[in-house]
Amino acid sequence: MLSTLRSLPLAFIGACVALIVRRRLHPVRLRPTGETTPPIGPNDIRPGIRRLVLSDLHMGAGDRRDDFSADAELAALLRYYAAEPTPTELILAGDTFEFLQVCLPDVPDLEWSPRAAARRLEAILNAHAEPVAALRAFLSRRDNQVTVIIGNHDFELHYASAKQTLRRALGLAPDDPRLRFGVSYEGDGIFLVHGNQFDRWNRFIHFNGICEPFEVVFGTRLIREAINVLEDEPVDIATLIDNIKPLSAIFWYALSLPTLRNRSTRRLVVRGLVLLVNVLLRNTVYVLDDDPWQRTTRSLWKPMYRQVALAATLLGRAAGVRQRSGGFPEAVFQRAAEHQLRRSIRAFGSTSVHSMARIARDPQQWSTHLFICGHTHLAQVVALNERQTYVNTGAWTDVIIDVATSQRQQQRFPYLEVTYPAQGSPPHWRLLVWREASASPSPWRDERATTMLEKVEYPV
Repeated sequence: MLSTLRSLPLAFIGACVALIVRRRLHPVRLRPTGETTPPIGPNDIRPGIRRLVLSDLHMGAGDRRDDFSADAELAALLRYYAAEPTPTELILAGDTFEFLQVCLPDVPDLEWSPRAAARRLEAILNAHAEPVAALRAFLSRRDNQVTVIIGNHDFELHYASAKQTLRRALGLAPDDPRLRFGVSYEGDGIFLVHGNQFDRWNRFIHFNGICEPFEVVFGTRLIREAINVLEDEPVDIATLIDNIKPLSAIFWYALSLPTLRNRSTRRLVVRGLVLLVNVLLRNTVYVLDDDPWQRTTRSLWKPMYRQVALAATLLGRAAGVRQRSGGFPEAVFQRAAEHQLRRSIRAFGSTSVHSMARIARDPQQWSTHLFICGHTHLAQVVALNERQTYVNTGAWTDVIIDVATSQRQQQRFPYLEVTYPAQGSPPHWRLLVWREASASPSPWRDERATTMLEKVEYPV
């Protein structure tokens, strides 16, 4: 173990050199297919309708990797609004379904095909029958609508086979307009995207549809080839690995834990670093046929190298200290790792805000009041200026907000409600938290107000 730890920095440098050579010499050309999903624009939107926005449910196949445990709560929310006479559009703003952590005996993990997409979605829908039934009841009101925005974890929804699988589960005809899919949503004072395109780990060159070969972004490969493997480890923190956002903070979280002095935890961290280097080596650089100079990962590698190299160096130094002194330098690890972890989380949250602020500056968006996304799993409200607001709708999975104490997010079920007081008026919105069927939703409050970006303004 000690010799492995001490050799990590050198091994990582060698891996980086090999990767640089490989990615420059062997880019993969992408050819878009007919499996596409269009954006939803102003002409596709009913003005003045009440809208509910939920994101990042991450419903899986009901096994150990499935992080969604809120079937009853989601079903109760849907029934609550279905019972009201007001026409309502439910917008599921990306990563509704956790395709990437569905592992089936008859579908290879790295098979990307209409058959595989349909089978994975069938497994998800079978595992979460209660919210599926509630969705069916919600759509039984003819003036209600469900809009599914595609994210990076449910990118396979681009396949027509997956779309039709969901339609059948909801008892809808293939052309029923009450269920529709989009890659973005713009109109009636709203601009909405999932937000993965702001994240260099999960940014697609061609996000509007499936390509040949299938475009596997770095985040997808990391989950399939590293996270899923690590979650099967018999260590307590293994099940928490994908409850940390961003993914780049996972190893800083592990390194900051007092349990790192435990041999099994150290083994998990070392294995994770080895898997991460392997994913880096196997990661693919893509170019579109009509744009030979485009690179999906141009801005990824420098910060990725820096973070992983620093983690590997810390482990190597710790091995040397332990070999000389016989003790594990826990305090050194905790201070360095906690500092890097805080930096990663702040940078991840601010990237979406700054990206949306740039979009808001566009003169074509002057009439847009709400800029909405998910992806970061951290509910957030930021005033961009006196008339435009950024809202992140958070996630319905377990989210760790305090690494030192492993404190979870207390407001577990956030969602955005948008209404229009009068025809042609700006949207009125409330970021709410669902409690239970017998209680009214409560206003969301920021649990991180003193550390995050809510008080920062972004002039437009």
